Amino acid sequence: MIRFIPRRTIEAFLALFGLSLVVFFVLHLDHGDPARALLGKEWTPQRGATLDLKLGLDKPVFVQYLLWMRALFHVGGLGTIVKHRLPPTLELLIMSVMVALVTSILLAQWQIRSVGSLVDRGVSALTGMLSAVPGFVIGSLLLYLLSIHVTWFPASAVAPRGSGPLEWIRYHILPTTALALCVIGPWTRQLRSSLGRVAQSDYVRTARSKGMSEARVISRHMRRNALLPLISLVGLSLPTMMNTLIAIEIIYGVQGAGTALIGSLNAILFANATTVALVFACLTIFGSMIADLVYGLVDPRIQYR
Repeated sequence: MIRFIPRRTIEAFLALFGLSLVVFFVLHLDHGDPARALLGKEWTPQRGATLDLKLGLDKPVFVQYLLWMRALFHVGGLGTIVKHRLPPTLELLIMSVMVALVTSILLAQWQIRSVGSLVDRGVSALTGMLSAVPGFVIGSLLLYLLSIHVTWFPASAVAPRGSGPLEWIRYHILPTTALALCVIGPWTRQLRSSLGRVAQSDYVRTARSKGMSEARVISRHMRRNALLPLISLVGLSLPTMMNTLIAIEIIYGVQGAGTALIGSLNAILFANATTVALVFACLTIFGSMIADLVYGLVDPRIQYR
């Protein structure tokens, strides 16, 4: 594990470096002549050459890449995004993952304790519907039903300054629930399937034959082994959650990285938009790395080399 963490961290940074290269060359190819695109109708050969010299577009591609990376940190406002826009996004993402994990585990265990019953079929139908509904639809429905129609919760996720912990939680219930519901469906179905396979194992049948209660069999012998596929699915679900997170932030007015990305695109601030996109990519890559590390905590038999 000690050797695995530095190696996995290096791999994450190499993935970010490769992603930045892809983004740079896509932008480089898409723009064609950046000076002509920036100047529009005012473009002339002389003005184009002057702008190329000013932006460093007359230099080799590798030098242009270094200048572009420097612009992301300065013009793109990486420090501002990390300091002011990233914390609300991380709060919403972490709370949603925790809520979704706890709910999925409880629902899957409830199903496996009543296999073939009305409860099992009802939860399967519910999770199937949740898996098919887009995140922005779930967020909009919750906003209309619980904030506009019955006014139980605030329509915005921005709590007033000086709000206590309970008031802060109240403002974040709807966006957290909306984002969690987007993944509860597939996560519950995956864990239910894994528990069903583990239930057929010899050691589970032996535990039951000894008179051990079903709840104890699940908690001590089944749950840990069944969690491994779910951990993989959580890591694979992070890109989808990031996409949904942008819509949820816009719906509930969260001043996070998602709204910063959309605002930058609308204002044609491509340096800012690219910076935010790379921040999202960084979250996804390091989230996957954390999922790999959790594997070893859940199942000590797994050895990292």
